[in-house]
Amino acid sequence: MRRIAVFLTLAALALACCGSAIALAATGGTGVKVRARVGGQIIIEIASGEEIRFEVDPIMNPEDTARTEIIVRTNAAKYSIIAEFGEFLIGDYDLIAHGKFFVRSKAPGTGKAIEEWTVPKGQVVILKDEDGLTPGETTIVEYLLKVDFTVPPGEGKLEITFTAVPSF
Repeated sequence: MRRIAVFLTLAALALACCGSAIALAATGGTGVKVRARVGGQIIIEIASGEEIRFEVDPIMNPEDTARTEIIVRTNAAKYSIIAEFGEFLIGDYDLIAHGKFFVRSKAPGTGKAIEEWTVPKGQVVILKDEDGLTPGETTIVEYLLKVDFTVPPGEGKLEITFTAVPSF
């Protein structure tokens, strides 16, 4: 009698388990569908060299250099940095138009930088197709001002605007 009770209990338990498995197989089981949408972001910041001062003259110090460090944080796959150069005037004399002011840049990764000193006219791509997905990498922009006796004395001002452009 005891064997029959144990057998019936095991049989009932087996039926209950098989029934649950059959029920799950019939309905396809249960599950959770998860979707996420991550927004694209890019942040550009000037870490140093926000204000540049050159002290030059044709005899004692005919050229001077300076630099700006630009930090970019982005989750874009790639990005570029574009600079917009205004006029660099001493009176009516434009240092850029007369080929006295130059720029070059250094890429932090595999992007294409300006390797040779270049006279910047208007909009210039400082860095092209740099590796993104970065919590912060630094691009160096260097400046060179060369003067001779053709440059009039006085003070000149130039404004440069940098823009980071993502490639999502």
